[in-house]
Amino acid sequence: MSSEASGKEKDSGVNGSPVNPAGLRKPLQSTQEKLRNELYSPKKPQSNLSVNAPEFVPRKTTFSVTAAEFVPRQQPYPQYSKGLYEGFQDLQIGEYYIPTAEDVLNSFQETLTALISQPGNMEELMRVVIDQMKQLPESEQSILDRVIDMLFEQCVTEPNFRYTGARLCKLLCKELKSHPIFKNFRSAFLTRCKAEYLKKEEMIANPETVDRLCGFTMFIGELFLNLEAEKEVGGNITFEKIGILRSPVLKDLLLILLQHPTDFTVKCATQLLKLTGSTIEDTAYLNPTPEGSYDEVFLQIRQLDSYPDLNRTSKCLIKSVIDLKDNNWGRSRSSNPATPEESYQPVYQQAAEFTQNEPVFYNQQGQPITAEEAGYYDQAYDTYLQEEEEEYARWEAEGFEEQNPWVEGGDYQAWSSDPNQLEYDNGYYQTGPYSENYMDEEIEAAYEEFLRQQPPPPQ
Repeated sequence: MSSEASGKEKDSGVNGSPVNPAGLRKPLQSTQEKLRNELYSPKKPQSNLSVNAPEFVPRKTTFSVTAAEFVPRQQPYPQYSKGLYEGFQDLQIGEYYIPTAEDVLNSFQETLTALISQPGNMEELMRVVIDQMKQLPESEQSILDRVIDMLFEQCVTEPNFRYTGARLCKLLCKELKSHPIFKNFRSAFLTRCKAEYLKKEEMIANPETVDRLCGFTMFIGELFLNLEAEKEVGGNITFEKIGILRSPVLKDLLLILLQHPTDFTVKCATQLLKLTGSTIEDTAYLNPTPEGSYDEVFLQIRQLDSYPDLNRTSKCLIKSVIDLKDNNWGRSRSSNPATPEESYQPVYQQAAEFTQNEPVFYNQQGQPITAEEAGYYDQAYDTYLQEEEEEYARWEAEGFEEQNPWVEGGDYQAWSSDPNQLEYDNGYYQTGPYSENYMDEEIEAAYEEFLRQQPPPPQ
C-alpha cells in the first residue's frame, strides 16, 4: 500500500468522515438529526415550587376531650389458602376449644412413648393430656376402653414402663375421679386385667405367649404396690392396697409360673417375690382366709431347689428368695400388722436403722452378730482407744482445772497480768511470747538467707 493511500486512510474516519488532527470527529449524520429533533434531550420535571411562594403557616388545630373516639379502619385480611385458614381456626384456646376423642388419643399415645425415656416427668407430661380429658363431652364414652387398651398393652409389653404405668394408673384415678367418663377408671382397668388373668392357662401352654404372661405378672406386682383404694374409717379417708390383686390374682400367677418351671419363669417369679414379698406379708389382713396364704407358693419354691432342669443361676435365685423370706425380707423384726396403718411401720423402722454409722453383720442364719464375731476385729483400733483412755486419765490426774484458765475456778488473773503472755481479740487468744509477726532467731536467719538468694529487681 502506498504512503499516499495510507495518509488518506488516516485522515478519514468511519464511513469516510474526516478526522481532525486532535483525534476528534464530527458526529454522524444520523446522530445530528436526532439531536436536532431533541430525542436525546433530557426532560426536565415540571415543578410547582417557586422561590417567590408565600411563607407556609400550619393551620391551628383545636383538640377536645369530648371528641368522638377514633377507631382505625379495618384492613381486609389477605386471602390465604384454605388449608392455612382451617389450621388457624383450629388454634382456639380456653373454654372455646373442645378436643375430640382422636385428639386425646393421639396426645395420650405420644405421652406414653415419651414416658419410656422420661419417667421422672410423668406429671408434667400428663398435665396437658389430663386437661384434654377433662374437657371431653360425656358423649365420648368409647374413649375409656381405648385409653385402657393403649395403657395396658404398653405396661405388659414394655419392661421399662411397668412401674411408670402403675403410677400412671394411680394418677388418672386421682385426677379424673369426678369426670363422668373416667370416674370408673380403676374398676374398668382392673376388669381389663381380669380378662388377661383368665387367659393364664392358655398363655403358659403356648411358648410364644409365656413372655407376655411374665410381663403381665410383673405388672400386676407393680400395680399391687402402687394402686390403692379409698376407705372411710371413722369419718376419715384412708388408703389401702387392693386385696384382690394380692390374692387370688398375684398368688395364682406365681403358682402357674412355678408349676411350669423353666429358667425364664423361675426368674420372673423370684424377681416378683423379691419386689413384693414384704408387702405381701404385711397385707395378710386383706385376705385372712386360707386362700390368701402364700405358704403354697413358698413350698413350691423350696421344692424347685432340687429340680434338675434348672441352671445354676435359677437355683441361686431360688436360694436367695428362701433366705430373704427366712430373714423377714431383710428387716429387723417380724411384721404381721393387723391394720393398714401398722403395715407401714416396719418401713419407718427400717429407715431409722439405716441412719446408724456402724455396719451390721449377719451370720449364715441371718442373725445379727458383732464385728469381732464376723472376723472384722480391729486390734489397732482397740489399742488406740486404750491409749486415749490412758492419756485422758493422766491428763485428769495432773489437774486440768489448774492448767486451764478458762474453766471455772482457774487463775485467769495470773495469765492476763502480763500482756506479752496473753493476746485476746474477738474470742481468739494466744499464750506465750508469740504474736502475729513474731519470729525467733532461727526463723529470722532463714528469712534473711531467703532474701539474699532472691534475684535483684530489674532496672
